Amino acid sequence: MRTVGHTQAPLAIELRRSFRAPAERVFRAWTQAAALREWWCPPGWVADEVEIDLRVGGAYRIAMSRGAGEVAGEVAVRGRFLEVRPPERLVFTWRWEGAFAGHPESRVVVELRQQGDVTELILRHENFADEGARQQHWSGWLAACGRLDRLL
Repeated sequence: MRTVGHTQAPLAIELRRSFRAPAERVFRAWTQAAALREWWCPPGWVADEVEIDLRVGGAYRIAMSRGAGEVAGEVAVRGRFLEVRPPERLVFTWRWEGAFAGHPESRVVVELRQQGDVTELILRHENFADEGARQQHWSGWLAACGRLDRLL
């Protein structure tokens, strides 16, 4: 695993991670509801609803809640696809519902580069409102990539 720290651009992150899987399989993990349910949510959370209209201008929404026995409350991330180029590039807007109130819409760029039996993921998440939000998303993406690696 290779991880790169914060980019020089203010209030953005960049993460690089290699997966032993073809780019097509990694792309599907990012764009199919069944796969997203397996790796998207942090421990203790469940993806209640995953909606994906995978086309430029299409919307997505991933709603999650705490597992049984936890305090109730749902949060979701939603946005629109700005670019869809299977299996190499996915660009989408990102806005929270039920968390990070008042923060602006941000943008996520997912690039996949296959070399042999390894696919490199380059993830950029841009336009954070403040350093705290950027740091929380950095930690979240690191953990999500670990779950994605186990799934693949």
